[in-house]
Amino acid sequence: MTTQTVELVHEKNIVVEKKYHMSYEEFAEKHLFANYPVVIGDACEAWSAKKKFTPQFFKKHYSDREVSIAGKTYNFGEYIDWMLTGTEANPAPYPCTLQIESEYPELLRDVTPPLKYAQPSRIGSKLVPNRLLSGANTLEIFFGSPGAMFPYVHYDFMCLHAFITQLYGDKEFTVIPPDQTPYLYPTPGNVWVSQVNDIWNPDLEKYPLFAKATPVSFVVGPGETLFIPCGWWHTARSLTPTISVALDSLNASNWKNFMNEVDMNMQKHRPKLAKAVQAYLSVTGGILGTFEKAGVKV
Repeated sequence: MTTQTVELVHEKNIVVEKKYHMSYEEFAEKHLFANYPVVIGDACEAWSAKKKFTPQFFKKHYSDREVSIAGKTYNFGEYIDWMLTGTEANPAPYPCTLQIESEYPELLRDVTPPLKYAQPSRIGSKLVPNRLLSGANTLEIFFGSPGAMFPYVHYDFMCLHAFITQLYGDKEFTVIPPDQTPYLYPTPGNVWVSQVNDIWNPDLEKYPLFAKATPVSFVVGPGETLFIPCGWWHTARSLTPTISVALDSLNASNWKNFMNEVDMNMQKHRPKLAKAVQAYLSVTGGILGTFEKAGVKV
């Protein structure tokens, strides 16, 4: 089936498109290995969550649960009410997240089969030590009200790819390419977080290089999945009450970037082990690549 393409935004030399009926081969060539974002219009067609995950569903089944947001605890049912009535001027706290695999495993069946575009993924492999990926997202639900905004501009932890599937409401994403990293003023000691905390009204006296950056914004709606490649800076804000599912991905396309992030952390915290860890990951990458070509997950 021929890919159907809609241009969402064209800013200078950056073009973000929405695609339907895209083959995995096209995705791999033009986005995964090209490290270029795309909105996939039909990636989650088989998910029951596409219709099921609504504010009413979560309030009916989980209103007595508690959620922690920015160090504070809230009743989830009350949070859902706040999410539905929040405004640009008075948004509900954000981000409110639920971990599906560890906290709500009964919801796993609603987000299966796994997104084909996010496969294969080395997260969870027995050959990749868990401590190197302790901050990776493996199916995390985000809830937000109108005006809710991610608290900082960042690229995903350890240079992982991100897949964000919007299931309810509209969310505006803003992305900035990796080659503009010097304009983002990475935070010393936490280089995946930008010091520019308001990209819509930046302090150019404090961050003059940001004037050279090209933030590109577009809206992702229900049933659509945004692929944010490794190293792409991004942030998001809800335009309406929103529910989305996010997960990270690691494979051959971003393995070297991942190794560089690991090395940077090891040099800082365990310098004597850094060289050995790099050697292990180099060999492991080749082994995993061989298994992936054979369609075997280890």
